[in-house]
Amino acid sequence: MKLRRGEVLGLVGENGAGKSTLIKVLGGAHLPDFGKILIEGQPIDILSPTTAQQVGISIIYQEFNLIPDLTVRENIFLGREKTRMGFVGATQEQRATLELFEKIGINNSFRCLPGRQTGSLRKEAL
Repeated sequence: MKLRRGEVLGLVGENGAGKSTLIKVLGGAHLPDFGKILIEGQPIDILSPTTAQQVGISIIYQEFNLIPDLTVRENIFLGREKTRMGFVGATQEQRATLELFEKIGINNSFRCLPGRQTGSLRKEAL
């Protein structure tokens, strides 16, 4: 199986076919029983979600839960906060969130709480 940077793919199959297991192996939540993972042609051992993130793999699980009292930006960076000398770099996170929104084609505010988000806020709301 080959995946290319920037591709959007669907993984389909019957219950028990191994879809979730494959994703968990790629994301570092499970260790593989066999096989190899190559990135840019080089074998890599993904031993944890942190290792996966370091090589550019992030998984958004279907059953994820948002923290309703945190902003969209805070939810995105929860557990991966950009810090400097112990302080969260909100400005850096805001820029990264806006870049992400632009990349995936949505125009929402990172300051809103998740329950107040819509699919198409005006740019002025940012």
